[in-house]
Amino acid sequence: MASQANGALDSRLEKLIGKTLGEIQVQGLKRLEKEAVLGKIGMKAGQVLSQEQVRSDIKAIFGMGFFDDIEVTAEALDTQRVKLAFNVKERPVVSRVTFEGNERIGTNDLRDVIKVKEWSILDVNKVKEDVALLQKHYEDKGFYLAKVSFSLRPGRTDQVELTYRINDYDKVQIKKITFLNNRHFSDEKLKSVLAETREGGFFSFMNGSGNFKESSFKVDLQRLTYWYLDHGFVKFRYENPVVTVSDDKKWLYLSVYLDEGEQYQMGSTEFSGDLLFQKEELHADVTLAQGETFSISKRNLDIQKLTEKYQDLGYAFVNVIPKMNVKDDSRTVDIDYGFEKGNLVHFGEINIVGNSKTHDKVIRRELKINEGELYSGTKLRISRENVERLGYFAPGEVVFNTVTPKGKNDILNVEISIKERSTGTITLGAGYGSVQGFFFTSTVSEINLMGRGQTVSLQVQYSASETKNNSFNLGFTDPYAFDSRWSMGFDLYTISFDVPLKYHTRKLGFDVRFGHPIGDYTNAFITYKNEGLNIGDVRDQDLANNHENLVDPDIGVLSSIVWSVVRDKRNNRFETTDGEYQSLSLETAGLGGDKNFIKWSLNSRFYRRLVGDLVFRNSIEVGQITAISGDQLPPSEKFYLGGPNNMRGYDLFGLGPTLVTSSNRRIPLGGTFQTLGLFELEYPLLREAGLKFVTFFDAGNTWESLPKNGEPFTLRTDLGFGFRWFSPIGPLRFEFGYPLARRSDESESQFVFFIGPPF
Repeated sequence: MASQANGALDSRLEKLIGKTLGEIQVQGLKRLEKEAVLGKIGMKAGQVLSQEQVRSDIKAIFGMGFFDDIEVTAEALDTQRVKLAFNVKERPVVSRVTFEGNERIGTNDLRDVIKVKEWSILDVNKVKEDVALLQKHYEDKGFYLAKVSFSLRPGRTDQVELTYRINDYDKVQIKKITFLNNRHFSDEKLKSVLAETREGGFFSFMNGSGNFKESSFKVDLQRLTYWYLDHGFVKFRYENPVVTVSDDKKWLYLSVYLDEGEQYQMGSTEFSGDLLFQKEELHADVTLAQGETFSISKRNLDIQKLTEKYQDLGYAFVNVIPKMNVKDDSRTVDIDYGFEKGNLVHFGEINIVGNSKTHDKVIRRELKINEGELYSGTKLRISRENVERLGYFAPGEVVFNTVTPKGKNDILNVEISIKERSTGTITLGAGYGSVQGFFFTSTVSEINLMGRGQTVSLQVQYSASETKNNSFNLGFTDPYAFDSRWSMGFDLYTISFDVPLKYHTRKLGFDVRFGHPIGDYTNAFITYKNEGLNIGDVRDQDLANNHENLVDPDIGVLSSIVWSVVRDKRNNRFETTDGEYQSLSLETAGLGGDKNFIKWSLNSRFYRRLVGDLVFRNSIEVGQITAISGDQLPPSEKFYLGGPNNMRGYDLFGLGPTLVTSSNRRIPLGGTFQTLGLFELEYPLLREAGLKFVTFFDAGNTWESLPKNGEPFTLRTDLGFGFRWFSPIGPLRFEFGYPLARRSDESESQFVFFIGPPF
């Protein structure tokens, strides 16, 4: 008597329905354990045999994915009891997995993609899933036309050989992206909105910019829709894109028909529901004002602000519902923000998980929330940002989960889940820099020493060239010294540096610094610095003859105090893509020592991600040094411009006051006042490898004294491009600078290879 999984029960089996089940058997197993199958059978001895349960059990056994066929037989043991037998036919095992036709991608790479492995039980559905995975893998690599299929060949008894057959063709690149019916924006503007889908270009072989990925293209079309909504086109639509492949199968053309609609303005803003604030105060908090172009991002920002405003009163579950009324006649969008405040909530327990190295207190001291206080959305967000900013944890792996304990709807526990990453580095390297010459470098650093949040670093650089640009620096910083809000640190250093055309300097010194927060993201520091400087190898006879004025002021001991205020709101201090940084410092030298001066410097930096991964970076700096009591200014403390860290189109120290010697050489003297502006656009070429492309424009100069009314205030400028590689030995910079309005005695261009981060 037999029954198929998807058919009616055999008539002879039906005659036994209703009798008591006395025994259950599983027959036909070769590799699987009988208990595994019995565990899927719902019927048990002593139960009444039912038609529905037999069918359910057959379905459950098939669901295991190990059988091609199942037959059920029943036999009467006596007048009341029945023996039921499940006769199964096991699927074969995959004895071998091979690939054919994969000329473009290696077999080992493809094996990492598939889920079906050798000696696993054959499941055709899983094989089909692997075909889809392989297809997507080829498309992600740029082989959009690749076709993947599979075949099965019987092997030994109950075994099959699985072969994935691939026709990978050549890579196809996007030749042209065309937008149709776009009346308000050009094709080039719309192409810049597409972050991942781009036409093939010069760097396509490096960054895959011309490859077509259907999944990425769909995401880009969503970005395009959002971009139009952000510019007031609330009824924007697009039709299904048309993808055309050239006859030679090498190029791909994309066409997208757009229905932009009309641009809408922001209309009235109203508030309704559970209002806890005066409407005037709520109006003051929204940024999307009546009469301006409607922007979906501003609307979402307003929702976030209004939500946090209620959450900061303890209403953690507030719901802000934007009811939009689109008026076609006036081309305006009215919004009514409806509030559902919910119940007051307090913070419960705050637990940290995942920190096997970092001490709890290192994380807790960054938190703005406390157990038992009213819930605050703003404090919760700032707490998460502060923990992320530490840099001890993997990007995106700092998660603040809120959980309501059972039976306590007015409490929210906070679980901070983190994933630590390596915070220590040991690097050894060698290379050649246009400034350093041939050099050897070694760095040992740890930014989370023993999990206490302390930083220690040892940096050594040795130059094998004649200029002997060598350095040694040992530094330590504790951002919360003795578990207080005071930071403390010190540096011990020695530097040997060659000043072009002048002389060689040797410096030995130390500094000790203390800091304390004076506001959000803002710290004040006081630093005592003491260093001695000697000079050797004076290069020019005119310098030697005027030794008293041009050389001697540099020789001796500098003892100074530096007062500084720093506001740092960068999202990442190593590879910044968003945020701001401002610093103001005042150095007073003359607490003992041989040098007396006052030196101040003001620096402001701005970082913003423009479109996709394109980042704008800007740094503005102004500074001045003034002698005290008629003393001469040490030349090494003056301002020098030109070189890899400021005006990149000019020779090192090539700008500012100079001394023209009798041998017609220009020796840099340095200025007492400087102003400098750096502007950059940075874009990743190979994100995984840390390779970036940069274009830059610099403007600045330094003068013997602060220009007065009527005196020339000439800014020198340059522009250029370069490549940056954030390598294991540090940031390597390859940059080409070209001076604008070049003078006859200046080089037409500068190539800089430098090890060190940009601003």
